[in-house]
Amino acid sequence: MSERKVVGRNVAIALGIICIILVVGLIVAVANYTSIIKGKDDTIASLQNQVGDLNSIINLEKSTVWVNDQTVSQPASSYTYWTVSADYAGYISVQVQTSTTTNTYVRVIWSAYGVNYDHQITVGTSGTAVFPVLPCSNIEIRVGNSNIVNGATETVTITYHY
Repeated sequence: MSERKVVGRNVAIALGIICIILVVGLIVAVANYTSIIKGKDDTIASLQNQVGDLNSIINLEKSTVWVNDQTVSQPASSYTYWTVSADYAGYISVQVQTSTTTNTYVRVIWSAYGVNYDHQITVGTSGTAVFPVLPCSNIEIRVGNSNIVNGATETVTITYHY
């Protein structure tokens, strides 16, 4: 009987050690998978932020001010221009807050994807002109006057909506 108790005790000890090893392995596996799941959750959150950002671009909800309340002066029949780049399709709004002439105009020129765009809008002493734009570099935005004798001074804000 005593041999049987020794064998039973050794089996119980061996089973206890195996259980401890299995529990430790289980704890390590759970910790490892928890870390992996957290990494995946972080990746999902980052991708959701990117999707939200891209949806805002698709819906033209983003904007960048390119020129903010800048005052410019030109001689007669002249203009001031800015050259900018657009990363996304959208539109440009050019607001002339004040001008010393009723002959103030805004002109936008760009070329992209086989489209050559060149359009001019007269805004007078104040007003806003809006122009579509495709993704491209070298967009030229002009604010000028068509006065024959006198120059002009304008205060301008240019915003890119995308």
